[in-house]
Amino acid sequence: MLEIGAGPAGAAAAFFLSFLSQGRLSVLSLEKLDRNYDKYHHMCGEALSRKAFEDLAPLEPYAAQFQIRRAVEHWPGDVTLETEADGLIVDRPKFIRNVLDRARKEGCHTEIASAVGISRQQDGYLVRTRDGREFSARYLVGADGWNSLVRRTFFQGGPRLLWAEQFITDAKADPDAMHFYYHQRYRGGYRWEFPHLAGKRVGFTRGAEERPAYLERQGRPIPYGYDKVVSGNACLVGDAAGQANPITFGGIRIGMVAGKMAAEAIANGDLEEYARKWTRSPYASSVYVKAFDSLRGMDDQELFRSVKPFRNGYGRLSGMRALLNGKKYRELYRAYDLGAKWGW
Repeated sequence: MLEIGAGPAGAAAAFFLSFLSQGRLSVLSLEKLDRNYDKYHHMCGEALSRKAFEDLAPLEPYAAQFQIRRAVEHWPGDVTLETEADGLIVDRPKFIRNVLDRARKEGCHTEIASAVGISRQQDGYLVRTRDGREFSARYLVGADGWNSLVRRTFFQGGPRLLWAEQFITDAKADPDAMHFYYHQRYRGGYRWEFPHLAGKRVGFTRGAEERPAYLERQGRPIPYGYDKVVSGNACLVGDAAGQANPITFGGIRIGMVAGKMAAEAIANGDLEEYARKWTRSPYASSVYVKAFDSLRGMDDQELFRSVKPFRNGYGRLSGMRALLNGKKYRELYRAYDLGAKWGW
């Protein structure tokens, strides 16, 4: 098995296939980034819910920097909602490297190499790298990011892209909370403020507001809304498959779970099992994209109307009131509910 890309999804695929096959299969992971690896992977809120590790066992939290206990939402109309949360801010590069270290201990071989061409052969795939090497494999896992070579070679179309910017600042942050600010200027997205060792990380959809004073600027697209994950004996996971959640912007947990699903399917000799399992999972619900498209068209008045039933807090009574009086927003409420459980 040859896996291209060693972000969260690729690292998870490499680990789980090595772990599950117990040496029966040869696993090779290619990663093109070397010196820029940390810089690329720090462009992220780096938040993971603890529930993620129920899906990812035997993997465990690693390189945690903050314990997240609260999620605070700021809506138009001076509506502020606070809920309990149970999660972590991790050092994403260190976390991924730990997964790769565990993969190597299970027998996975890793190489730094940039794939520049892939061809289908009778018994699998041949991957050519920029430095002139060639690697062959029966199964191919594309975890090579939003502009995936695997997807462009063997799949039709591509994901939608939401471009985001993040800034590391020296401003003071709540060390146990994630703050989310909703406004029409974010065009369906939001502004996020998470703790960072240097102070605070601030992010929003690109161009939505003026850049703050910053120590470091980061930017990248968030790919979402793509539903093809298997073609022959090739599959896609993580950003290559557009698996980020457009409601939460979360992608680490989702990509890693997809990597595990793909590994289980390959270990079982039936890659289509991954497509079936992924499509039925709460991670792939079509409600997320529908809700995001709805949010993109809302101005501040409608954003306020959508959250008005909850202005005194979330709970059973406010939920019932919202469902009775807000039929227009039911799909949006469902997306928020699913996203809180599965989107980070």
